[in-house]
Amino acid sequence: MKKILVVGGGGIGKRHIDGFLRTGKCEVSVCEIDSEKIEQIKQTYQVSSTFSNFNSIDLSCFDAVVIATPANYHVSMAKKCVLECVPFMLEKPLSISLDGVEELLKAIGEKKILCGVGYTRRSIPSYRKLKDLINSGIAGEIKMANFYCGQDYRKIRTDYSQIYFAKKEMGGGVLRDFITHFIDLAQWFIGKPEKGYVLQDNLVFGDVIETDDSAVLIGRFSGKLVSFYCNAFQKPNEFIIDLAGTKGNLKYVLVNRFLSRILFANDDSGEWKVLGEFRDEAKNYYVFQAEHFLELLEGKPNDFTTIEEAAENLKFILDAIENSKPQLSA
Repeated sequence: MKKILVVGGGGIGKRHIDGFLRTGKCEVSVCEIDSEKIEQIKQTYQVSSTFSNFNSIDLSCFDAVVIATPANYHVSMAKKCVLECVPFMLEKPLSISLDGVEELLKAIGEKKILCGVGYTRRSIPSYRKLKDLINSGIAGEIKMANFYCGQDYRKIRTDYSQIYFAKKEMGGGVLRDFITHFIDLAQWFIGKPEKGYVLQDNLVFGDVIETDDSAVLIGRFSGKLVSFYCNAFQKPNEFIIDLAGTKGNLKYVLVNRFLSRILFANDDSGEWKVLGEFRDEAKNYYVFQAEHFLELLEGKPNDFTTIEEAAENLKFILDAIENSKPQLSA
């Protein structure tokens, strides 16, 4: 049994606890400063031990650490893992700035620490099937892509105005949080992010958040054109990926939370061929990710998001914000 320490007992931390326990391959311990959350976790999950102070834990007692705290804590906590030579997974995004990132990357390289960033979709069968189809060349070379996502986040997280999502210093908001998932997919499907531009705004949520609830981002990935449209207020929960290739188009559609489809078209008839249907994946997202991470720990060939890729993702967003600032005339 692998001994896993999950740091952070909020909503995402609980999903990690559940995911690793459900693999049947792990003993899970938890570090959380909020005593009420610890009690709730102990009543809900069979955890091995609990801690309240991350800096006082001897990490060598664990096979891996999962850091599920707000993004502003990620780099410093990851550095402790590296110093103690313990593999780790960071929740996304990597951080809120590039401060300390180069030093972290250098230390990881020197000590050859197994690690990654938890962009869940890379671990899910439907997205892995889409990746396989892209690699097969069925659509030719992908030249353009669009990622469309909208949902009412207030319904999913009723506490949205009290958690990291609402706070700039914790890396919340649609642009720095939600869209990073789709940038990661674009990196995986298409290539390295290059130059981007963004429009972001708080269109609906008002002054209960400091961050944005909507963003439109465009950019180049390995010379290809990619766009991202995302809001956190619309009523339908929608996610669509359009990939335009030289031989045809691939489309991923989240029909509802129980069903996803992959479609293909290579003519102008208007007919789309269904290449795959996937049911009830959502309830197992974090089990899939836990299994994927355990494969990484076992040294198996793996495409879990690397720290380097997550750093490129973060830099792309920060540069897009800077590129989009109004230029003052001379």
